[in-house]
Amino acid sequence: MGHAKLEGRGAVVTGAGGGIGKALAARLVAEGARVVVNDLDAEAVETTAAELGAYAVPGDCSSADGVAHLVDAATTHLSGHGATLAVFCANAGIDRTQPDSLQASDEDWSVMLETNVMSHVRAARLLAPRWAEQHAAGEEGGRFVVTASAAGLLTMIGAAPYSVTKHAAVGFAEWLSITYGGRGVAVQAICPQGVQTAMLEQAGPLKDLLSHDEA
Repeated sequence: MGHAKLEGRGAVVTGAGGGIGKALAARLVAEGARVVVNDLDAEAVETTAAELGAYAVPGDCSSADGVAHLVDAATTHLSGHGATLAVFCANAGIDRTQPDSLQASDEDWSVMLETNVMSHVRAARLLAPRWAEQHAAGEEGGRFVVTASAAGLLTMIGAAPYSVTKHAAVGFAEWLSITYGGRGVAVQAICPQGVQTAMLEQAGPLKDLLSHDEA
């Protein structure tokens, strides 16, 4: 989307305390959007907001209450600045990979499913029907962007929970596109390989594999 399409539009980016989320927010701001940034790390996302001229809504975007608060706060803030919530970047994601990920605890699986998959479902549950109604009324719909991973297309060697949840993220994006794509909701999934983020630095022995070609 070019600059003209983002003027007067509002965008939300989760996981924007650093890494890919911060980069997405910076690009959206540069192209004229009013941007709301979210992260579980309140200090980090407040810093992002201050640097970019965005608006911070710290909190847990993976929980039903957390994402409802984010969408409500973003909608209120954006409407106060003459913008509508037109883009939602579901970027937040975590990895709790350990040496033998087959033995990952149920808790680790649950936390990764909540963040890497259900955060997308819960946000889309609130936004897709709203955008579809707007589209049906002749207004602009919206765009839902999922940050998945190449692990969602291929797999992440040694990282079962991460690979499975990222496959699920891609699968949900495909379903959402098929179901709402003709009703004013554009859906995209970003599937990068190694990116120079804190997650890559914490990947242990997988770091060399993930950045084998280039990060």
